[in-house]
Amino acid sequence: MYLALLLSMACGCRGTWLMYDSSQRDRLYFTVDGDVNVVSFALLTDTFVDYQATVYMLGMPRDEDRTYKAVFVNSAIGETIRVGGEEVSVNTAVEGIDYTVGDFVIPAGEVTGTLDLRLMRSSDLAGKYKKIDFRIVEDENFLPMDADSTSMSSIITPEFILYITDGEPSCPEWWKTEAAGVDYQWGAYYGKFTPAKFRKLLEYYHGIALKNPGLYEELVAKYGENIDKKGLERNFMSKQDQSVWATYVLIPLRAYYEEYYASHPSEAETFAEVGDLTTMTWGNPMRLLR
Repeated sequence: MYLALLLSMACGCRGTWLMYDSSQRDRLYFTVDGDVNVVSFALLTDTFVDYQATVYMLGMPRDEDRTYKAVFVNSAIGETIRVGGEEVSVNTAVEGIDYTVGDFVIPAGEVTGTLDLRLMRSSDLAGKYKKIDFRIVEDENFLPMDADSTSMSSIITPEFILYITDGEPSCPEWWKTEAAGVDYQWGAYYGKFTPAKFRKLLEYYHGIALKNPGLYEELVAKYGENIDKKGLERNFMSKQDQSVWATYVLIPLRAYYEEYYASHPSEAETFAEVGDLTTMTWGNPMRLLR
């Protein structure tokens, strides 16, 4: 019985070894989900964003780091993308102005690497979309994987495409309040919508990641990284996870703007215990601590 088992294991190992031809070059690829990949500075106060795209390898890991070759493709000429129901023209991103890129490396012992980009908020990015397009090409170490869109949720491609943009964020649907058939860009616990106020609100929201990482992961799964999950109910913060929103976001937001408006009276809004649409008055988020 033991002899038969050993023979079986030997045959299995030998078969596995035969399946991999070490003389062939390994293949590299990205995976995408079919959606347009966009990074927007509109909701950020930062001047740059570090972005990583995973590079996958079909093959065996090696004991040493290996570089791969990727070239920038000037593919934005005459291109448009559909944004908010409109066709928007696309410009080609410029290295050193709109982005910088790291080394192209598959680390020792790994079957994945990263395409490391630093995206920069250039002075002419406002209101524009710029395209970053890298394609893996053949070299002495690797071959690019053939494109395969059999699964639209995980398309295999040798090409990585990213669009970057900047501008003022628009009022999200959940911020609005409806009355008498009219949509007002006002919320009971955050007042009138302004782009700056939205960015400040997101700053407190993102800050939860440092204070309570586990909670932040749960919130991102439910509400989106920029509170942009589709289908969020209007003024949902007063109806879902009220204590969480009050503690981490709404109470510090109100405190910030009470101080801000004191030194900027021309922009001032009013505060009270209960929010009032007719006067655009903020309600007190302490009421949500229940």
